[in-house]
Amino acid sequence: MRLRRGVCQERLSPDWNQDEACPVVPELVIEIISPEQTFGQLAAKARNYLDAKVLRVWVVDSKARSITVFYPDAAPQTYMGDTLLKDPLFDGLEFTAEQVFKMAKIPYFFFD
Repeated sequence: MRLRRGVCQERLSPDWNQDEACPVVPELVIEIISPEQTFGQLAAKARNYLDAKVLRVWVVDSKARSITVFYPDAAPQTYMGDTLLKDPLFDGLEFTAEQVFKMAKIPYFFFD
């Protein structure tokens, strides 16, 4: 499966113009919590995506160094540290939250 903008390549028409709106619902949406947002706000947004038939929503929290995966038919699951994130929807894709944060060069945040 090859993804383009969160959509399997196989689901797109060969003549689709990338400068147009995507004609199909993506399999994956990734939201990154900004300083002005709360996890709760993005969890509600994730539910809206799932209601629109998105198959997975990942909420990335750099302060908590976590990735929470929202599913349409199961409770969300949060991945931290060296816990392996893999999903049958994305065959062969597996990584840890810590690998993501290290590759993105996101430092640890320390709070009192």
